[in-house]
Amino acid sequence: MSEIQLLPEEVIAKIAAGEVIERPASVLKELLENAVDAGAARIAVDIKKAGKRLIRVHDDGKGMDLEDLRLSVGRHATSKLRTFEDLDAIATFGFRGEALYSIFAVSKLVITSFRSGAETGHAVAGEGGRILSETKTPPVKGTTVEISDLFFNTPARAKFMKSESSERAHLIRTVEEAALANLNIGFTLSIDEAEIFSMPPGGEDFWAVLKERAGIIFGKNINQGLIKIEGRNPGVSIYGLVSKPDSLSATRINQHFFVNKRPVTSRVIQQALYRGYDAMRGDKHPACVIFLDLNPADFDVNIHPQKKDVRFASEGEVFRKVSSTVYNEILKRQTASVVLTEPALGGASGACETGTGQSGEIKSGGADLFSQETLQLEPASQDNGEAPNWYLPPISYLGQIAKSYLLFESGGGLLVMDQHAAQERILFEKYLEEFSKGAIKVQPLMLPVSVELSRSQIEAVLKWKEWLDKAGFEIERFGAATLRLHSTPALFYFTPEALGEFLGYMAEVLGEPEKASEDLKRNTVATMACKKSVKAHDVIKPPEAMRLIEDLKSARDSFHCPHGRPTLFYISPSEIARKFQRTNII
Repeated sequence: MSEIQLLPEEVIAKIAAGEVIERPASVLKELLENAVDAGAARIAVDIKKAGKRLIRVHDDGKGMDLEDLRLSVGRHATSKLRTFEDLDAIATFGFRGEALYSIFAVSKLVITSFRSGAETGHAVAGEGGRILSETKTPPVKGTTVEISDLFFNTPARAKFMKSESSERAHLIRTVEEAALANLNIGFTLSIDEAEIFSMPPGGEDFWAVLKERAGIIFGKNINQGLIKIEGRNPGVSIYGLVSKPDSLSATRINQHFFVNKRPVTSRVIQQALYRGYDAMRGDKHPACVIFLDLNPADFDVNIHPQKKDVRFASEGEVFRKVSSTVYNEILKRQTASVVLTEPALGGASGACETGTGQSGEIKSGGADLFSQETLQLEPASQDNGEAPNWYLPPISYLGQIAKSYLLFESGGGLLVMDQHAAQERILFEKYLEEFSKGAIKVQPLMLPVSVELSRSQIEAVLKWKEWLDKAGFEIERFGAATLRLHSTPALFYFTPEALGEFLGYMAEVLGEPEKASEDLKRNTVATMACKKSVKAHDVIKPPEAMRLIEDLKSARDSFHCPHGRPTLFYISPSEIARKFQRTNII
């Protein structure tokens, strides 16, 4: 008997589903694309239990008759292709023949549809890829697809689903992308019977509608900082909205890229976007909605089963045109007072200064100022109360340079301290100590602070609500697009803007709370300290400077901020003498 066997059709269907259907958002994406292709003017989405119980999509498009309903859930059935060559001219979304078939294979499905001019509508229902019933329905315009009990027959797949808040975030982002790509279509999204947003079909003014939808999806704070870009080039057109250089965000979560209205993930487009900002960006990130219109033959979305990624026939050309379009628009808007060629300083924007180049490696410039004979950059033991070796009394405060660096005389030499990095280290260790003892001092706010985020960001942040409570932050949802903060750790003072940046950072990088490593949580605490410690360009009074050096002396690692950047360096008396070609110390 042959060892090679043909797989049963049921197994083949489940394997195909595994390639296309990763999570509930994958299902929703396919259903939305089909609704758009059906010529819908309005699409309504209803979600229950993060898509695990129900995903319902209703459109008012052209509908299907009974024969098309039957064919729509069959394998490799499509209205978009007739020959292989048609793949190079696809101008629609839902051409992938196995998408609805794959969804059907791992769910319970009901499709109801009415084609204009017919006497009645029709519905087909089934589960696990098998149609179990066919019925006539009232003549309601369009099509409704209901997917319930997703992965009911593949329990192993169901185990890989994330928390409900995580899956909700993916679902919301999927509808947000569809709404940005299809401004002429109205979108309504409800989750567990609560309306998340409702957007009417857009008018003829493309830019006005795009700006309005960006305001709903991003929130007014980010939307106010967006500017229009447009580059109509032979072979490729680039247009959309990007952040002004002075309106960048702490995270890249609000970046949306579309190729022929299809949402894509593309390192080429993303890197071109950043190149357009050149040296003005620092460690911040632009929000954007960028559209590329290309000949369908010039790109391929079939390199990924879920059509997430895209490959361009000429990546270099796409990169150049995107980056130049962004750069030229930003350049036009700059005034003479904006420096375009200076390297961005994190301290100028209130973010953590990394002291790194673009490669992320610590620069070694100025290393000749260190006296390695006098000061080895190794923390001294604090267990016996011993002071670090840079602390050499008598200590006296000499002054401040550039409102960023503090100068002290220590043991006859010169001690130069980065006030921002030093404060980071101090707050970081104090907060960690409170956290480890379960005794975080909390400061209730007299008036709650409201932070506006995108709806998908809010879902991502709420995954961390329990951890945030333990960390001293009491947050709650307040409306569809707002979080309200009632308390913070007493060590920190957060402005609404800084709090929004911190929560946005969490939404993007932390993932699932139960799977986050201690190092990742540690870095989160470091970010808190970084955001609200004494910043560069803050004026420091002498008593404050002396208090800072005394606090830093007691830190376990007084030489580095939580991100590894130096807090200070020391020039010994002998080194100073050598700089003046003296043989003796005065």
